[in-house]
Amino acid sequence: MLEIENTIELKTNTETERLSFAVRYLVQLNFTFDLTVLSNGFSGTSHFCVRRDQLEKICADLTQMHVTLSGTTHLEDNDSDGFVKFEIESNGRLKVMGQVGGTHEDHFVKFKFQTDQTVIPLFVQDFKLLLENKKN
Repeated sequence: MLEIENTIELKTNTETERLSFAVRYLVQLNFTFDLTVLSNGFSGTSHFCVRRDQLEKICADLTQMHVTLSGTTHLEDNDSDGFVKFEIESNGRLKVMGQVGGTHEDHFVKFKFQTDQTVIPLFVQDFKLLLENKKN
């Protein structure tokens, strides 16, 4: 297990919407995060575990979406039914939606907010830097 202290945040242009992935550790090919969302007054934090290939795919998808201003992509928690989904419209509006925590838990939050495509490059860059970490 490799402990990593890093937070990857989708830097929206408002104070009322936020999505962040606080990295906890890497075990073989699996990254575990504390996923936190703030969406129009609702908030929640829960563990979120994804494989390296899932992160690589979402980086590629988001990069393509930023170029074409079309498409969707998602990231699913491997330990629950939690997820994060991104949809982009031709006008550059980025819809961010998902569920923090699993429905099997006492508390979970479903969320949806909009931002714009300018948040994508830094978000992808931060994940790519994270992917440089390897556990021997």
